[in-house]
Amino acid sequence: MVVALPEPTGADAIGVVDLHLVDPSRQDPYVPTRARELMVSIWYPAADRTAMPVRPWISEPVAQAYAAGLAEIGPSATGSWTLAPSHGRVDAAAERTGGRRPIVLFSPGMGLPREASTAQAEDLAGHGFVVVAMSHTYESRVTEFPGGRLEKSLLPQTADAGQIKAEAEKALQVRVADTRFVLDRLTDLSTGADPDGHPLPANLAAILDLSKIAMFGHSLGGATAAQVMHDDRRVAAGVDLDGSLLGSVVTDGLDRPFALIGSNDRERTQDPTWQQFWAADRGPKLEFRLAGSQHLSFCDNQLIVPALGATGIVPADFAAKLVGTIDPRNSLDLQRVYLRAFFDTTLGRYGDLATAPAALLHPEMILVP
Repeated sequence: MVVALPEPTGADAIGVVDLHLVDPSRQDPYVPTRARELMVSIWYPAADRTAMPVRPWISEPVAQAYAAGLAEIGPSATGSWTLAPSHGRVDAAAERTGGRRPIVLFSPGMGLPREASTAQAEDLAGHGFVVVAMSHTYESRVTEFPGGRLEKSLLPQTADAGQIKAEAEKALQVRVADTRFVLDRLTDLSTGADPDGHPLPANLAAILDLSKIAMFGHSLGGATAAQVMHDDRRVAAGVDLDGSLLGSVVTDGLDRPFALIGSNDRERTQDPTWQQFWAADRGPKLEFRLAGSQHLSFCDNQLIVPALGATGIVPADFAAKLVGTIDPRNSLDLQRVYLRAFFDTTLGRYGDLATAPAALLHPEMILVP
């Protein structure tokens, strides 16, 4: 069977470019004999829907690693399946008529690649945002570099809660440094600099608005968004999708807009880190709970796993355990609308949340007072 991404809802065509970034000033925390290197995908409004080839949703080697990860946490698949391409046109010229566009950074859940939230990234790009998604090398299950080089996760395989927490704390610091490095490179990109020998798509440099930067992430990526905002004032707003918080932001809070969006079983009363952050936070803040969802409902798992369950490739009860009982399309549509409305509001397209779309008033997205 073939699992396809739902169509993006925006009016803009979508372009995407993959960049290989190397930080010669930083030893890799996982492989100290190497400089730190990252793969980044930039999704953006494009001038043409047809001129360039479409990017794979997830490349074959990364998809194989993803399937292996599913097999480790559940029953083995009983049939074959593939992923359809994304909607992004590789290296397409950026659309200049809308002027400079706000930037949204994305960090995935622990062990996941940047492609794990393609449905969210390309939808934001279709509504005029530039989305910069990062894979965190040696933490992601596998990262594919140019030429087909694969770098696998070097995280220890353990069930010990203390060690898992220690690894997450280390990964958070690595991710924060990764993100701040990418922010620096965006400044270079805005001048037309070529970061990796790969010519930038036409007009991309001209549409980057470095005065309007936000960030979101899933799980540890959400914690990363919060800590990056704490450490770097270039990021004006952030969203945590169902991630416990870590780092100094928990006790220090923030002074800029931040939203917590939790799964069915996560809100401040269940997560002490959210409770501490909420008490310390001085900026505008929102908390929502998505009824019927589970932790993996906040990435592309919510599309892939139910499709496999519906065709019997994995048991239906396994799909419900991973991504909950909420309809996956409804879950995705709600997340797309709420993310877009929050970034529209905090980055200046709306004056305040009261003028955001009426679609925000939805019974499955529960506002937690």
